Amino acid sequence: MGYLNNLRMVFSGRFQSDVSTVNNDVRHFDVEKFKPEYQEYQDKTGYNGWWNPCGSGAFRLIDCQVTEVGYQDGTTTSDPQKDPVIGMLIGGSNDLVSAKMVDLDPQMQLVSELWGLTMRLTDGKIPGFFEGQFQPAPFRDILFGRQQQSGGGDQTATAIYQSVLEDLSWVNVSHSPFLQQLKAMSEKTGKLSVRMMVYSYNMDRTSPEFTIGRVSGVIGPALEGEPDSFVLGRRFAPANGDRTPQNMNFFNAQVDAEGRNICVDLSNALPLLNGNGDFVDIGPIQLVMLGSEFDEGTTHLSESVFTPIGDPIPYMSTNWMHNTGALFNATNLTDRQIQAMSSQPLALLNTNDNSILIRETQDGLLVRAEQVVHRLNPDMPVAVDFYASRYGVPSKGEQIEVTLQPPASDQGAGPDDLDVPIPVINIPASAITMGENAVTNANGKARYEYSVTGPGNPRKYMDGQVYLMSYTPVGATDYIQQFMDIIANLVFDHYTVPAQPTWNDVKPIMSQYNNLYPVMGRMLVNLSSYESMVRFRSLLELAFSREHNDPNYMPVTRDLSEPKRQMLLKWLCEQDSSGKYVLRRGQDDAPLPIEPCASCEISEPQGQVKARLLAEAPEVLKGSKELAADLYRRHTNKQD
Repeated sequence: MGYLNNLRMVFSGRFQSDVSTVNNDVRHFDVEKFKPEYQEYQDKTGYNGWWNPCGSGAFRLIDCQVTEVGYQDGTTTSDPQKDPVIGMLIGGSNDLVSAKMVDLDPQMQLVSELWGLTMRLTDGKIPGFFEGQFQPAPFRDILFGRQQQSGGGDQTATAIYQSVLEDLSWVNVSHSPFLQQLKAMSEKTGKLSVRMMVYSYNMDRTSPEFTIGRVSGVIGPALEGEPDSFVLGRRFAPANGDRTPQNMNFFNAQVDAEGRNICVDLSNALPLLNGNGDFVDIGPIQLVMLGSEFDEGTTHLSESVFTPIGDPIPYMSTNWMHNTGALFNATNLTDRQIQAMSSQPLALLNTNDNSILIRETQDGLLVRAEQVVHRLNPDMPVAVDFYASRYGVPSKGEQIEVTLQPPASDQGAGPDDLDVPIPVINIPASAITMGENAVTNANGKARYEYSVTGPGNPRKYMDGQVYLMSYTPVGATDYIQQFMDIIANLVFDHYTVPAQPTWNDVKPIMSQYNNLYPVMGRMLVNLSSYESMVRFRSLLELAFSREHNDPNYMPVTRDLSEPKRQMLLKWLCEQDSSGKYVLRRGQDDAPLPIEPCASCEISEPQGQVKARLLAEAPEVLKGSKELAADLYRRHTNKQD
C-alpha cells in the first residue's frame, strides 16, 4: 500500500537536477577523438556538449512544503492549527553535499537514479522531525509530451520516483498527531514509502529557472511484504501501451479492504496543462467498476454495465495537484463493492458520454521487477525480485520469462556526424547466463537469478557493455507493459589490479572523466593532469573510498568497475617506508589538459552572457531523454 495508505503526507515544491550532458553522446567517451567543442553548449550548428555541459550531477529539493496530511481513519487536514506538520519543509541533508542524479550509461539514459539523497522534515528550527536515506531508484512511467505549455523536448516529460527512506531517525513528535501515527506505523519495517512525481523541468539556459523542475510528493509508511519501488496494486494501462488519445499515462491504485476505501494516484496520469500542475480539461471523470456484462470491445458504456465508485474526480479544482498530490480517495465502499472489485476491472469514465478513458490491465494483472538497474562486475551472481498481482491481490503461480534483447546498433548518440563508431549493445550474449523462468509464491513474489562474466571490451573506447532484458508473464499475450519495464545491466570488463599502479594505468580512466565532466577541471581538479591529481590526492582518496550511496562518492556516475576503483585507491594510497605518498608516474608524461571550456566561463558581465546565450540558443531545445527514448523505441519496434 505504501504511500497510498490513508496515513500519508503530501508535499509540493521544486527540485534542481544539474545533470551533465557531455556524456549524453557515447562517442564522447573516445578519448583519442575527443574535441574541445564537446564541452560547449549546443547551438544552431551542432549538439557539441548538449544542453548542460557544465552540469555537476547535483539533485536538490527546494521549497518543498507539506500541504496536507491524512490519518489512519481516512480524515485529512491542511490546517496547521490542527496539525503543525502543515507548512513544514521536506528538504535534503543540512550537513552533506547535494544528492546526485545519475544515468546508468550513455547507451541507457532512461533509468536515471537518485543517489545519496537525504530527506528530512523540518520547521526551520528543528533540523529533522524525521530523517531518512532515500534508497537509489530509477524513475518509472516516463511520458514525453505530457505537459502542453512547455518549451519542448524533455521539458514536456513527467515521471515517478518511488522508493523508501531507510535509517530513519526521529525527534520529539508528540506535538503532531500525524507524526505520532507515522512513527508508530513505520516501526515494524523501519522504512517510509516515498513517491515523487517530477515535471516541468527547465532546460533553457537563458532562464533563471534553468535546471529547475517541479515535484509533487507523498510520504507514507512502508509495510511488510511490499515492493519498495512500485505499488503492488491495481494497474491502469493505455490500450496501445503508450498513451490514450487524451494523453493519459499508466497509473496505479490500491484498495484497502479493511479501511473500505480505494486510493488512486493520478499525479502522473492525467494530461498536464502547465508547470503549475494544472490539468487539461478532458471532461467530467468518474472512477467506475466494470460489470460482468461488460464487452471487451465496448468503448461507450450503458449505465447497466458499470458501477460508480466514489464521487466525480475533482481534478479541475484549483491547485488540486499542489494540495492533494492528485490522490483521489473513494471511501465507505460497501462489502458488495469490495467483493466485486476482487474480480472485476476498474476504469475511468468520461461521464459526458460514458466513454472509457482508460482501464485496468487484462484480468487485473500486474508484473513488475523490483531491482531494475544493475552495475555488475564480472562473475557476479545477480537476483531480481518480481512481484505479481491480479486485481491488486498478490498472485501465486505467475510464471515470468526473462529474455535478452537483440543487438542494438544506434543507442546513445546524437544526430551530429562524428568520426567515431557507435557501439552495438547487448553483445556478446555469452556474457549473460540467463536463469530459469521465475514463478511467484503465495505472496506474489518470485526471485529470478542470472550471472554475468566480462564481455571482453566490445565497446572498445569505453568499459563494459550494456545488456537490456525484457520480462513478460507467460501466457498473458494481452498484457500491457510500460515500455521501460525492463531490467538494465551495465556489465564491466575484466580487469586485474597491477601490483604497483602508475599514472599510466590511471591516466586513461581519469582523462575520460576529465573530458566528460568539465565542471571538475573548471571548479576543482583537472583529472587528466598528474600534477593536479597529486595536489588533490587526499580529497580524491576520500571520494573514491566512499560508499556507493554517499553523495561524495566518485565517480558521480557510478560507472567505474570495482577493480579499477581499487587500482585508483592503490595508486593514491601507496606510501614509501618514510610514509611519503609514492604516486608512481610511470614512463609517459601526463597528457596536456584540455583548457577550461568556454561554457563554464563566468567572466562576462551577466547581461552579455544572457545576450550571447540567447543568440546561440537553438530554436528547439533538444532533450537527451526524449532522443534516447526515440532510439530505444525504434530498436524495440524492430523486435516486434
